[in-house]
Amino acid sequence: MNRIIPIATTTLLTLIFFPDACRGVEPPRLLDDNWQIELVASEPDLVTPVGCCFDSQGRLLVVESHTHFPPDDYDGPKSDQIFIFDDTNDDGKVDRQRLYYEGGTATMSIRSLPDGWIAVSTRSEVYRIRDTNDDDVADEREVLLTLQTESTYPHNGLTGLAVGPDGRLYVGQGENLGEPYTLVARDGTKQIGGGEGGNVFSIAPDGRGLRRHATGFWNPFGLWFDHAGRLWAVGNDPDAMPPCRLLEVIPYADYGFQFRFGRAGTHPLQAWNGELPGTLPMVAAVGEAPCAVLGHGEHLWVTSWGDNRMERYKIRPRGASWQSEAEVIVQGNANFRPVDMAVDADGAIYVTDWVDRSYPVHGKGRLWRLSRQTHTDEFNKKLPEPNNIESTFAKLLRSPDLSAQERLAAFDLDDPFLRQATLAGLINTGQIASCEKTQLDTAAQRVGVLTAWRWISVTQPEKLSKDDRRHWIEWGLADSSSTVVLTAVRWATETSDKTFLPVTRSLLTRQNLTPELFAATVSAVAYLENGTTVQRGSDPAIDALLLAVASDPKRSSKLRSMAVRMLPSESRVPTDERLRGWITQNTERALAIDVIRLLSARATSASLDQLAIIAADTSIDDQTRADAIAGLSRNAGTYAKVLNPLAIPKQTDVIRTEAGRVLKRDWQYHASERPPGKDAEAWNTFVGRGGDVDAGRRVFFRSTCVNCHAHGGRGATTGPDLTSLAGRMTSTRVLESILEPSREVGPMYVPWRVLTVDGHVLTGLKLGNSGIGESLRFQGADGLVFDVLLEDIERQDPVSQSIMPAGLEETMTIAELRDLIAFLTSDA
Repeated sequence: MNRIIPIATTTLLTLIFFPDACRGVEPPRLLDDNWQIELVASEPDLVTPVGCCFDSQGRLLVVESHTHFPPDDYDGPKSDQIFIFDDTNDDGKVDRQRLYYEGGTATMSIRSLPDGWIAVSTRSEVYRIRDTNDDDVADEREVLLTLQTESTYPHNGLTGLAVGPDGRLYVGQGENLGEPYTLVARDGTKQIGGGEGGNVFSIAPDGRGLRRHATGFWNPFGLWFDHAGRLWAVGNDPDAMPPCRLLEVIPYADYGFQFRFGRAGTHPLQAWNGELPGTLPMVAAVGEAPCAVLGHGEHLWVTSWGDNRMERYKIRPRGASWQSEAEVIVQGNANFRPVDMAVDADGAIYVTDWVDRSYPVHGKGRLWRLSRQTHTDEFNKKLPEPNNIESTFAKLLRSPDLSAQERLAAFDLDDPFLRQATLAGLINTGQIASCEKTQLDTAAQRVGVLTAWRWISVTQPEKLSKDDRRHWIEWGLADSSSTVVLTAVRWATETSDKTFLPVTRSLLTRQNLTPELFAATVSAVAYLENGTTVQRGSDPAIDALLLAVASDPKRSSKLRSMAVRMLPSESRVPTDERLRGWITQNTERALAIDVIRLLSARATSASLDQLAIIAADTSIDDQTRADAIAGLSRNAGTYAKVLNPLAIPKQTDVIRTEAGRVLKRDWQYHASERPPGKDAEAWNTFVGRGGDVDAGRRVFFRSTCVNCHAHGGRGATTGPDLTSLAGRMTSTRVLESILEPSREVGPMYVPWRVLTVDGHVLTGLKLGNSGIGESLRFQGADGLVFDVLLEDIERQDPVSQSIMPAGLEETMTIAELRDLIAFLTSDA
């Protein structure tokens, strides 16, 4: 316990706040007419505010940052400050500002605790303070948690705070740049890590009993518990894997991100929306750089620092968890940077505003108050009460009456959140120790138990020896299920133990590898061998491994084709001539398809020349030659001497048809024959069934589809990957999506419309770290990437219209459309 000596200047800093100081500040736009917004405080009285909360007396506490990258000439305080804002005239609005505490570096969050304590998080510690002599100045301070690490970046250490229904204090931790760390609680309990990404921990309010609660975040900056005990979090996204996420955080869960595998977030051993076994999906995509989440009425509210807005989410059930979409309520210009929120007793929302896009402290700041225009019962509404499936979740998580066998059986449920509750229940009850390998009859049970032991190895390493860890991993690697093997590959790679290299490398000799497991294994070998995690562009170590597999004639064509598929177009190996040689030496279509795709993706004069040779080579099968013809489609004029002879009647149907399509020889719109408008039923009858899968593949890769979508490892990643449509969408659904692309827009693919100061209107999908630097980056409907300077933006809004252009069906013949649908709905 530390007694704080009151600062001599405290009384000088105590002031009565006058709203006149706020005049002339343009408020952000409200997109719901039922709300109003007013400015409460601004610079010079309040600068660079971050966290805020109401204390037990109904007073608003606001953290003012002075230590976040301070410039050399910064003339502000040398440490952060916390102010009290209170209401002196009982009109329901705060009108007085006083200094409550001065101290701390890189302060992030603040929350009220019992007994008058206030919890505060900084980059490197969580402490609690309180006023023991009722002079409204904190005079007692206790450190609850300390982050010991070499990393010093201000806002990726300890961040968000929330008090749980169990009375424990939950603490977010950012990715810490992957540096090793030891987190030490006041009672000496520890958690050790580094490279696993962001986490959520919990401690007792007095700093005892440190526990890791969940992992797999980038930076869980905002945490909040609802009345039903659900923990909600918002956190930032990796460099190349938007969007940021709204998550329901449940015990011992893994949300997929690991910094050790790179910043981009696209590594085969990283997940962002529950793609890997043992990881969980998001509730919703949120705006860039979200800083806070809290409940108000029946909605969750989120601040988006990077997109200058406040959003709300009305959640609806999705199994044992929830899903939602963003509704923008407050949209500001580039000078609205909302950080934290707090709700007063009357339902008004106070919002701290960093104002400027600059990370260094800059002497600007605002505090806003949002309130309802008229009295409604909205504030009295609540988020949903626990439903029946959540009751099942709670039973699997906590009930002492369930046997280990009953819990193991629950791993076979379809709902990933129920499987996660099962995992946590096995650990909490100690039943995991009694789960013998011979008891695990299904792949889902083996994945669940492996994932449970993986969690124990991270959080309680003393309970799993290195020998036992090795036995579990090697047992998983030997499994017949690709899902189980993938789980074990991920665990083995996380250990960085090179002794797993031989058994991991041996997986590449299996004939039944799935593309996902192949990519994970190649990446695992590269990481264990030399630590490489490059995911964009060419990496020599990975390229060499892929080349060894692709060029080995003793391996199956399926494995060789997967290796070619993983080679980036930027790779210098193999040569274009060698790629063509693989086609002439091997008659398997699987390998030929991926060789043609790689040559097409390289799109150099040398690679296109090889395609032209393949197209004209009558010793090669017609489908492969047709693929090469399609690969020349964007350069048809240059290669007209090759293509024209291939379109004449004496050629086979496959060659003549594809050459004609590329040259647009037989293309006619036939408007009078087509159904009117977007009548899906009429179009479905008109297009009919059938279609040529190979021809449809060629349509996909030479049309605008490939500008935004990937299939089979090639194409753009701006839109959804369409590889796995087969079995999920019928041909009718695919046709409807083409006819009306805006009917259903996934949360990860919502476009934005930007109005510039000179009157231009631009529309595109936001890419990467939009709103964080000097400009926003977008991809337009034509697939081209463009940047817009922040200073040139007058207004920006999300739009309901898909980035996928309408009228795709008008750019192709009916036969091409039929072929495209056949390809997208096939498992070829």
